[in-house]
Amino acid sequence: MARDPVCGMAVEEKGAEFMTHLEHETFYFCSKACQREFELKEGIRRDESGKKWWQRIFKEYKGTPPKCH
Repeated sequence: MARDPVCGMAVEEKGAEFMTHLEHETFYFCSKACQREFELKEGIRRDESGKKWWQRIFKEYKGTPPKCH
């Protein structure tokens, strides 16, 4: 079991849907929202704050809301 570095939730590594590889280490996340937050903090992903809220959500989640906890 891995721990989500953003929210602290336990995540099963086998079959994990959300993960990021950074400097020879793999981080596992409970949701796309937590993965995105981590990647923004680490500089892996750029902030798209200039886009309208609905453009960011539609692109990021393909029209479905994020799932976390």
